[in-house]
Amino acid sequence: MNSALNIVKIILLGIIAVALVLILIFLLNGKANIKGFTLYEKTELVYEETYNEEVNNLKVLTTSNDVIIEEKETNSINVKVYDRKDAKPTSRIENNTLVIENKKEPSIGFTFGILGNSRIVITVPKNSTYNLDIEGTSSDIDSSINLKNVDIKVVSGDVSLKDSLDTTIKTTSGNVTVGSANKLSINTKSGDMSINSVNSKLDLSAISGDINISRLNIDSNSSISVTSGDILIGETNDIYIDTSVVSGDVKVNKNNRHAKYELKIKTTSGDIKVNN
Repeated sequence: MNSALNIVKIILLGIIAVALVLILIFLLNGKANIKGFTLYEKTELVYEETYNEEVNNLKVLTTSNDVIIEEKETNSINVKVYDRKDAKPTSRIENNTLVIENKKEPSIGFTFGILGNSRIVITVPKNSTYNLDIEGTSSDIDSSINLKNVDIKVVSGDVSLKDSLDTTIKTTSGNVTVGSANKLSINTKSGDMSINSVNSKLDLSAISGDINISRLNIDSNSSISVTSGDILIGETNDIYIDTSVVSGDVKVNKNNRHAKYELKIKTTSGDIKVNN
C-alpha cells in the first residue's frame, strides 16, 4: 500500500516539475494567459514622445514604473516608457505641465512574470529646472537634474534627488538620498536617509532607519523624529539642538541654548551624534 502511494507521489511530482518547466518557457519566450494566471514577457520600449513646447512642471502618475530623469544637450523633452507589450502609457501637456501616466489595472488571480526593468525615462535640456510631482505605488525615483519644488508620494521605492528647493517626500518603504534642498520634509516608515545639505528648514520622520546629514544651515525651527535608528549630523550653523533619547547615546559638540533657531531630535532607540 505504501509502495503504491509512493509511486503516485512520484508521478504527481513529475507532473508538477513538467508544468513548472513549461511555465518557465512561456515566461522566457512570450506571454501566456491561463485561467487565474497571467504570465508576461520581458519589458521593451512601448512608448516614445518628444515635446518642444514650453514646460515648467513634470507630473508622473504610475503604478510600478521606476522614474528616471536625466539631462543632455537637446532643445526638447523626450519621454520613453519601457514596459510589457500590453501597457498603455500616455503623455500630454496641460498648462505648461507635462503629464505622464502609466497606471496598470489590478490583476485578478495570480500574476507571474519576468518584467525586467519597467521604467519611465524623461530626458530634458541641460541646465533646465522644473517642478516635479510623482505619485507611484512601487517605483524607484532617480533624478540627476536640478529641481524647483518637489512632491513625491510612493508606497515602496528608493528616492534619489540631486538639488531642489522646497521638497516633500512620503514613502512607506525605501531609502531616500538628497543632494541639497532649501526646505526638506521626508516621512517614511522604513528606510535610511542620506542628505548632503539643508539650507532653510528640516522636518524628518521615520519609524525605522538611520539618518545621515552632512551640513545644516537652518533659518527656521526644525525637527527629526525616529523610532529606531541612529542620527548622524555634520556641520551646523549656530542652533540649539534639543535631544530626547529613550535608549541610546547622545553626543553634540556645540550647542547654544540661546540660539535663535532650534532643532528638536527625538529617537526611541538609537544614537545621536552631531559633529558641529
